[in-house]
Amino acid sequence: MLPVQSVPSTADKSELIPVGRVSNVMELAAIFGCKVGVLPTTYLGLPQGVAHNLVVVWDGVEERFRKRLAMWKRQYISEGGRLTLIKSTLASLPIYFVSLFWMPRRVRLRLEKIQRDFLWEGGALEKKPHVVNWDIVCLDKRKGGLRVRRLNSLNKTLLCKWIWRFAKERDALWREVICGKFGELEEVGNGRRVKFWKDGWCGDEPLCVSLPSLFALASSKEAWVADLWVHSSEGGGWNPSFSRPLNDWEIEIVECFLSRIQDKVVVEEREDEVFWAVTKNGSFSVKSLISILEEVRVSTFPTSIVWNAWVPPKVGFFCLGGNLGKVLTLDQLQRRGWSLASRWSLCYAREESIDHILLHCGKARLLWELLFSLFRMCWVIQASVRETLLGWQGSFIGRKRKKVWSAAPLSLFWTIWKERNRRSFENMKLSVQRLKVLVFVQFTILDKHVYRTYFYVFS
Repeated sequence: MLPVQSVPSTADKSELIPVGRVSNVMELAAIFGCKVGVLPTTYLGLPQGVAHNLVVVWDGVEERFRKRLAMWKRQYISEGGRLTLIKSTLASLPIYFVSLFWMPRRVRLRLEKIQRDFLWEGGALEKKPHVVNWDIVCLDKRKGGLRVRRLNSLNKTLLCKWIWRFAKERDALWREVICGKFGELEEVGNGRRVKFWKDGWCGDEPLCVSLPSLFALASSKEAWVADLWVHSSEGGGWNPSFSRPLNDWEIEIVECFLSRIQDKVVVEEREDEVFWAVTKNGSFSVKSLISILEEVRVSTFPTSIVWNAWVPPKVGFFCLGGNLGKVLTLDQLQRRGWSLASRWSLCYAREESIDHILLHCGKARLLWELLFSLFRMCWVIQASVRETLLGWQGSFIGRKRKKVWSAAPLSLFWTIWKERNRRSFENMKLSVQRLKVLVFVQFTILDKHVYRTYFYVFS
């Protein structure tokens, strides 16, 4: 067997690759006017002549990861920007491979580590703490994550798509090759592709699972749906048979059984089809399967507040950590083994924690009072950042001011946090009056109605 590997028509870009012992390979290469290649090699980006489950096959994918990272000035990109690059670029690099081959666990862990390090460390030479667990990062934004795709779930989903195509594309050449090589267990034709008892054709579960007592009495447990359908001039009906007469105490089970199948009709002119029950149109989608694989029960998360369209992504990124209590304040650094004096630099009143910094500090409360006065309302500050964001409702504000109201806590959190960093790392500080002016200017940019309220508050 002598495969000729050639996409372009020019001979200098073609190769003749012998498989096994070929004595006249040089003569054949001269006839075709091409080079002689050897295995292993690559063709259309795919490895040839090597086992696909070997780690070395995936070295090219990892190399592309590192080359792409080297092109970015990572230390100058914010966390929000790095998240965007991961989701738009890094996550798409291995898609071609994971849609065709099963990714080894070692490769998956290496690629996920590259993404984790880039997200939290940004290319810095020194190690930086990873604030949020990677399992949480991979959750959907509505569940408190950042919606970074898990490579394991993506790999499973894209491979499952081939199973779907195998069931739907019955005349495809690639399907015929697989059936010819490995055989096919399914009987095809005349609507006899669905087992009456063992396939899920009427409901979420097969009848043998939902009604095991009736299945045990079935005369033909391997019967096809068409075998138990009797055609008549009135349309036809079902005629299941059992090994013995049914008793009176089994009437309830029989009623359940009949209610499951009475609305189903066998249409002889139409062949059986496979439908994906998760989507409305019945077609398989990668997104729907990933959502099932990654479905977890999580507590309520203030998605609409944290990922507000009117604030920069880096602010939402910070508030995500604040909501989880994972921002690197002094108390968190102490838990990670750092020996530091935990004293809040804004008021020097107590230990530094994210809830105290953003909500309960005396100077922070002055900014919150300014915020509430601008909206002409009284508000009780909650005990934690999480409770504050969950309870931040704006139905009573009105449509004109709802935009600035929903962005208000994030804007205030970010202003206070920047002042904290300014005092801690730059040995500089702004007066409370200047902070108030800064907050007012930010809200004025978002909504002109705040400017009108300013004269009401300070007149």
